[in-house]
Amino acid sequence: MQTTIKAVLYTSKVLKNGEHPILLRLTRERKQLKIGLGINCRADDWDTKANRPKRRHPLYLEIKRALDKAEHDAEKVVLDFENNDKPYTLETIKAKLGKTQVRETVLDYFDHWVGRLRATDRLGYADIFHATKKSLMAYREGKEFGFAEVNNAFLTRWEEYHTQRGTKPNAFFVYLRTFKTLINYARKEEVVADDYDPFKGISFAKYRRIQTTRRAISRAELLRIKELDLTDAPALAEARRYFLFSFYCRGINFVDMAALRWSDLRDGRIFYTRRKTKENFNVNVLAPAQETLDYYRALPRPAPSPYIFPILSDFHQTEQQREHRVQKVLRQTNRGLKELAKMAEVEMPITTYVARHSFATVLKQSGVPIAQISEMMGHDSEATTRIYLKGFDNEVLDAASRELL
Repeated sequence: MQTTIKAVLYTSKVLKNGEHPILLRLTRERKQLKIGLGINCRADDWDTKANRPKRRHPLYLEIKRALDKAEHDAEKVVLDFENNDKPYTLETIKAKLGKTQVRETVLDYFDHWVGRLRATDRLGYADIFHATKKSLMAYREGKEFGFAEVNNAFLTRWEEYHTQRGTKPNAFFVYLRTFKTLINYARKEEVVADDYDPFKGISFAKYRRIQTTRRAISRAELLRIKELDLTDAPALAEARRYFLFSFYCRGINFVDMAALRWSDLRDGRIFYTRRKTKENFNVNVLAPAQETLDYYRALPRPAPSPYIFPILSDFHQTEQQREHRVQKVLRQTNRGLKELAKMAEVEMPITTYVARHSFATVLKQSGVPIAQISEMMGHDSEATTRIYLKGFDNEVLDAASRELL
């Protein structure tokens, strides 16, 4: 073969983390051309004789397989030229290889999955992946990086980065868990080796032990919100209607409530499929919820709408349009609910999700068994329901302990 192909460590360039890029070096007629592979390695982890990482490298197998494939693909291109007596240069080899030698970066792979999730209308999950990518971009100051650079130290420094900036532990846990999911996808799709696991030694237990703040209001606080005179505040009255409807309909999520149609209402019951879990619900309409339905049925609208609430309309044809509209109204509603909390002297900031927590808490305070509450909320296990009720349990224990005084 007139052309030699070899993966080499380019020690003339030193990256900020002390590593050097690995390049595919093509040599022909005393001329050389180097192609970047998107892989880096420290000099003391590189075997200069084998032109491969040393076996002690944590990603030895992944990098070795990538380099073997890069060399093999280039050799196939050269053989094709030579076996067919086609003239070629190092530049034509590179052009023929195209992007096959450039390994997918972690950020590229995030984009890949964000696109796949959005294509299947899993927009909420796609947003979580996108937010995790943005977190990594901020930590890396916008610089691309490959899977080979992700190890225990990388994850630890990422956590420290967020700790220094005051990110709440629960928020970082979402990022960490999502990144782990992406790594799992990468293993299944053979983007990385089967035994590649940068999360080995990273504890998730400490995040699961974090106690979240109370996210439910009491029956008395709910009553104060109901009794507010909002005659001159129609936007706040709208926010209150949404909140109370969710509360009286077993804590229905806002996104599911927005999608309710009049056809979902039959014989005094609401039938819907929860978007998050795809589980079917059959909810009885209590009197306060019926009052809300009567209000919207009598509400004049510019054009007939199949939707119960004036959130969505036939104008919102695509899933993305519906998602943007729901999120816009949700933000407006949550701003209104925070204002209502101040007016009703409720110390805790209120969001639509508080209605779901409050529904569960009030039932527990009324003596309803957790198993029944869990089924009504559509939880997979009672353990999830207990998380909702944790704040209430603490309050009961605190009150009991005061009996010692």
